[in-house]
Amino acid sequence: MQKKLVALAVAGLVAAPAMAQSNVTLYGLVDVGVSYRSDHINPGVDSKFSVDSGIQSGNRIGFRGTEDLGGGLKAGFTLEMGFGVENPEFRNGNGFGRQAFVTLGGGFGTLAAGRVYTPQFNLLSAVDPFGYGTVGQISNIWEVNTRVDNTLAYISPDFSGLTVTVAYANNVAGAETRANANDIRVYALNPVYKQGPVMVGLNYHKIDPQAAGTTDLNVWDLAGTYDFGMAKLALAYGSREVNATDDRTNWMLGVTVPVSPVGKVLASYAQTKLDRAGNQPDPKSSQWAIGYTHDLSKRTNLYAVYADIENKRGGTASVGDNSNPGDGYQSGFNLGIRHRF
Repeated sequence: MQKKLVALAVAGLVAAPAMAQSNVTLYGLVDVGVSYRSDHINPGVDSKFSVDSGIQSGNRIGFRGTEDLGGGLKAGFTLEMGFGVENPEFRNGNGFGRQAFVTLGGGFGTLAAGRVYTPQFNLLSAVDPFGYGTVGQISNIWEVNTRVDNTLAYISPDFSGLTVTVAYANNVAGAETRANANDIRVYALNPVYKQGPVMVGLNYHKIDPQAAGTTDLNVWDLAGTYDFGMAKLALAYGSREVNATDDRTNWMLGVTVPVSPVGKVLASYAQTKLDRAGNQPDPKSSQWAIGYTHDLSKRTNLYAVYADIENKRGGTASVGDNSNPGDGYQSGFNLGIRHRF
């Protein structure tokens, strides 16, 4: 009897790591609402009303898993696909087009490989009061590289509030060719400091096409927030090389104001300007936005947002949202519901 008990105990110890140290989670988000857009850049185009999905956040379903490897090491993965609700379709490409990567983490930090969000997107979406969604998103006028394929990334441990992300992506645009015409490489550096009410971060990335005769393009973004309790203030400034002679500068001022335990008012003003060489006109676009979000529960919220863009000297910005393009409209309104699971 005693030998049987010992044998069962040993078997339990052997089986425990496989049973208790790994897990897989199914998660997702469904967002649907109505949109009204008007004031088209072309005066001959009428206003547009539509039922849309993925307005505040892109619809998704995903799988996330971790495994404790022992000795302080953990392996993990994320596989995430996008889809439409009003139209049954895949979004962000076929399969797991939103995110697809594996990780290895420990006391040294975390290594990741695959298709991931860029450090630029992570920084600016955290600062934007509208969270990179609805017609109020700053990406309507601020060019953001959202995701990148074939990426190797390192995220440092937290050093008293400071974390640093370093990333390298190879062969971003497609298959290798004899002249490297489709090969674009990206190098990124992203230190972020979070402590108490303060968050501030810097993004730098270089886009390096390998085709003959192409030019490296440098992108800088500095952004942060300060939470005063009664309101959270957001500031951002960025510069992007568009080509060998032209640069684009962007800035944003935003605020988030809690008006009840479940409600927040959001507002922002943002501007972009293309500085062209020579005597060419410099296109300029500015956007102001105001909105309200109301939590029905921890996972479900309602939202209503209005935004208006003013284009000057040939600017072409329009009021898109997280999943739907602005199509040249300069004013837009969203009303919808988002559920996360």
